[in-house]
This record gives sequence, structure tokens and C-alpha cells, in this order.
Amino acid sequence: MKKTLALCVVAAFLGGCSSMNMPKHGKKEIKPVQVVDGTAVTAEYHLASSHWSDVARIRDEATRLSFQVSQGSITKVQAAQLLDQFRVAQVGHNMVDDDMYAIYLRSAVESQQGTIDTAQSKAYIQNALAGWQQRWPVMRKKPANPAFTNFLMEVMNMKPLQ
Repeated sequence: MKKTLALCVVAAFLGGCSSMNMPKHGKKEIKPVQVVDGTAVTAEYHLASSHWSDVARIRDEATRLSFQVSQGSITKVQAAQLLDQFRVAQVGHNMVDDDMYAIYLRSAVESQQGTIDTAQSKAYIQNALAGWQQRWPVMRKKPANPAFTNFLMEVMNMKPLQ
């Protein structure tokens, strides 16, 4: 009787093991990524495959526009507006980049008007970026390609959103 009871317990445990999901060796499960309005909607977050090349393109365009500002052919505000047109054409709109662009533009306007200096402009942008760094880990719907924001993070020597 004791042996029968012990065998039943062992059989129950082994029976439960067969219903568990066992890892598939040699095959990586690929989970589909759904993108809604430029936002990745999945349990696992991944940046868009083009993200870092998009950051590089934005950096190159910003460098080109900065040169035009230094030559006096365009103003800081015009450069900010042209950079925004470029980033929207490159990666589209998303909540994080749209917010950071608004702050970037306000900083350029106030700097051009002389109401803030370069250090204040930089601090203004850094504070906004730090705010996004704090919100990022708990965001439910992270944008798949916050390329403009990560470009600014790079310029300010801050850790990028990932």
C-alpha cells in the first residue's frame, strides 16, 4: 500500500513535468512586434533596427545646419525647424521626440532672443532629457525609434534611452 501511494505521488509529479513548457534547443522563438503610431507594443521592448543609423543621420544633418548657422546663412531657430523637418521625414513622430523637439525649439528661440545664454540653454535641454531618462523605465508604450532624443542624449554625453 505504501509503495502504491509513493508511486502515485511520483507519477503525479512526473505527469506535471510533461505539461511544462520545455525550452526548444537550437530554435529561437521570434515574437511578433506590433507598431502602433510609431510605438512598439510588446511585452519585450526593442529599439527599431534602424535606430542608431537614424541617430547618425540626425547628427550629420545637425552638423550641416550648425555650419550654416556659424556662416550666418540661417538662424538658430531656422536650423532647429529644419532639423525637425528632417527628423520627422526620417523617423516620424513619437511622443518622446516631439516633446524634446518642443523643448529644443524653445531653447533655440530664447537663446536667439538673448533671454538665455548657451549654458542655460544646455541645462534646460539636459533637465528635460533627465526627466525622460527617469520616465523611460516605467513607460508602458515606448516609442520604437526615439532617435532625436538619443541624438540629444549623445550631444549632452548622457546615457541613451534603450
